[in-house]
Amino acid sequence: MALQFILGKAGAGKTRYLYEEAIRRSIQEPDFSYLVIVPEQFTMQAQREMIRLHPKHGMMNIDVVSFKRLAYRVFDELNVHLPAVLDDMGKSMVLRRVMGPCKKDLGLYGGHLGQPGFINQMKSQLSELYQYGVGPEELKELGEQTDNALLAQKLKDLEIIFRQFQEYIRDHYITAEEILDILCRELPKSKRIRRSVIFLDGYTGFTPVQYRLIRLFLTCARDVVCAVTVDPAADPYRESGIQNLFYMSKHTVCRIREMAEEEKVPKKQDIIIQANPGPRFQESPSLDFLEANLYRYGRKRWKGQPEEVEIFCGKDPDQEMEWVLGTMEDLVRHQGMRYRDIAIVTGDLASYGRIAARRLEQAGIPYFMDQKKSILENPMVELIRAAVELARDFSYENVFRYLKTGLVFDREPVPEEGYGRAQAEEEVWRLENYVRALGINGWKRWNETWERTFYGAEDLNLNELNRFRMWVLKPLAPLREVMSAPEATIASMTQGLKRFLEEMELQEKLEEYQTYFSERGQFGDENLSREYGQVYGLVLELLERLTGLLGDEKTDRKTYGQILDAGFEEIQVGTIPATIDQVTVGDITRSRLDGVKALFFVGVNDQIVPQKKNGGSLLTDRDREFFRLHRMELAPTAREESCMQKFYLYLMLTKPSRRLYLSYGAAGADGKAMRPSILIGEVRKLFPDLKILSGQEETGMVYTLQDGKQMLIQGLGRYRDSREKEEEWKGEPDFLELCRFFLDHGEERKSLERLVDGAFYSYQEKGIGKAAAKALYGPILQGSVTRMEQYASCAYAHFLRYGLELLERQEYRLEAVDVGNLFHQSIDLCFRKVKEEERDWRTLTDEERDELAKSCVRQVVEQYGNTILMSSA
Repeated sequence: MALQFILGKAGAGKTRYLYEEAIRRSIQEPDFSYLVIVPEQFTMQAQREMIRLHPKHGMMNIDVVSFKRLAYRVFDELNVHLPAVLDDMGKSMVLRRVMGPCKKDLGLYGGHLGQPGFINQMKSQLSELYQYGVGPEELKELGEQTDNALLAQKLKDLEIIFRQFQEYIRDHYITAEEILDILCRELPKSKRIRRSVIFLDGYTGFTPVQYRLIRLFLTCARDVVCAVTVDPAADPYRESGIQNLFYMSKHTVCRIREMAEEEKVPKKQDIIIQANPGPRFQESPSLDFLEANLYRYGRKRWKGQPEEVEIFCGKDPDQEMEWVLGTMEDLVRHQGMRYRDIAIVTGDLASYGRIAARRLEQAGIPYFMDQKKSILENPMVELIRAAVELARDFSYENVFRYLKTGLVFDREPVPEEGYGRAQAEEEVWRLENYVRALGINGWKRWNETWERTFYGAEDLNLNELNRFRMWVLKPLAPLREVMSAPEATIASMTQGLKRFLEEMELQEKLEEYQTYFSERGQFGDENLSREYGQVYGLVLELLERLTGLLGDEKTDRKTYGQILDAGFEEIQVGTIPATIDQVTVGDITRSRLDGVKALFFVGVNDQIVPQKKNGGSLLTDRDREFFRLHRMELAPTAREESCMQKFYLYLMLTKPSRRLYLSYGAAGADGKAMRPSILIGEVRKLFPDLKILSGQEETGMVYTLQDGKQMLIQGLGRYRDSREKEEEWKGEPDFLELCRFFLDHGEERKSLERLVDGAFYSYQEKGIGKAAAKALYGPILQGSVTRMEQYASCAYAHFLRYGLELLERQEYRLEAVDVGNLFHQSIDLCFRKVKEEERDWRTLTDEERDELAKSCVRQVVEQYGNTILMSSA
């Protein structure tokens, strides 16, 4: 048993040395086992690299695993049977279930139960407590020691929820965080571990339970070798303040060495890799200089313009990506790089990811988006959520939320009975007009025959509308009946929901959508095709898990919907790289990059880099400090996270071996001005002569057909403007060359002709023609003063109203204009009746006049639309 560290700066070759050492020892001592433990998302890359480096290109006695995967290997060896593991989805559903009954006991969190995102926050907090070994007893003890009333109540609520959660899953489930706790109990029994050499690589730090495992590795395994990114000159064995760049690495080294000393495990001499420059930066002196000086005390300055570092300032994120693509194409075409050698990273993948995907699709560049997508916005999930909500509340909003998912139609409609996709969409609009005009709401109104009409709907076919109404209700009625049963359980409701999915033929419809997106091949269709191919199976898995977790529990429709939503919020659709030669687009914290030659770091703006710590945690930084005072470790505070992000940025900026590109926007996608990140200032301090490129200075090199069309449009615009201003146009060689290219390529010649027509199009006001006017307005012009006034003020509005006869959608409410119309029409009817009956106003008695007024108002109300005026209170 022995401990050994491999120490070196980023890019020094630590990982390469560790892999080669594992391979060397596995060949020299083949009877032993060699475990290379890396972070979960890095396992595939590590396996690929190990196989590439191995002389036989295979690994018989080397295993590349994560801590979690190692646990299952040990459990298999020892025949340890675990209860079912509760993942994030299961935890959310169980939390929603157990917090309901104890809602009244929660002084602080009881009122937050129905708030969107709260269950997710509570789940994350519970996971953190599990991860750092803090249980209900510890929470109770801390709550009794604090003088802060708010913190005391918070800890009391967390204790209650934690106990209820543990009680519910006891003997049936364990959480994912508890797997390593069980591994700690079982590891000493493993013969395989006693015959193994453990290699640790790729970690910036460890959690308490991982440190416990490392302590066991030290006492049980043959050797433990740990690679740590740290500058050897920074004295790795001396703890430093959190503001130090290598704080986490030094803390890791000191902690593991301390454990080895406590367990009396000998320590071998460290392997210190101090190659200068490191293997990664052999051909890039300015990148080697960046690594040696970024975030360091006593940093030096680079003289002159660095060849391997560039900074670009775009007017907005879109222009940033335009520059990235142009530069990327230059790297591939003229500098011999492959797409797999290039990566794009950002601190705001939600915004920049969409722009990058669109631009890369347009340019025909293969890419992999290292991001998981939530299924909450998928039409199938929206249909299920709306259908479950309809079982409880048959409101206008829920009905049309359900109908407008695009999945409510018959795949093979029976004539006179069913509705195909196009027909159903058309009927939904008619149905909505009717429902809005008559204020139809609730199951009772929807389940009765509709016989009334409204103003402007004289040609409405009520028989057809009623037939469509019954067709809509047909699959919903059985679901509503199941969910309204007095003794309904989660299992019975879930079974009813499954039957509903089958009746709606959702699996077949989603397969058709998957095929459609796969064949269409437009921007984003590949990801959509994968999403529609996975979502049905993911939803069924959720329903199966829901039945297994909570099946026998009695519940109501509202709670069932909330539990289901908690599960949906946790489901994400993952993607697998479709090919090797593609650009990776990822996040600065999650994505693991290996072998990158050129790195584009986009969106390097304030508020994005460094990233702000998520403010949604239930425990504040002051709360965490209180835990720390009582020797209980939790996740880092916002201040600590900010300091630690310097290290993550250091690791990211030192990933590329040949080129580093930073870009930031002068404004965001919303047009608001933005400042560059402090990181831009740090880099410029190292390279004072580095010139910042801007969008205005870019010459606009053309690398793709899309770029060419864009430049052609801009050039045509400049030429047109010069002619309109009667200015002399100075020929632009690049523009003329582009025109020549489009003219010489037959397939693009039509594109040029359309662009020229568009650039020089001049609107000429024309009428609609006599034949069209006669068809719209009739041969004899009939009108009123109001109509003439509308024509004079806006001829187009007159055309829409009196030509096309478009009407505003009728609403089930009484507006001021309705009251005015009623008064006007009632008075008009009164005078016409007096005239028709040849009566004299002067001879009418008060009783006759009142009766006449009432009858006229009643008649006008009946003719006005028969909607809200005829409804009862």
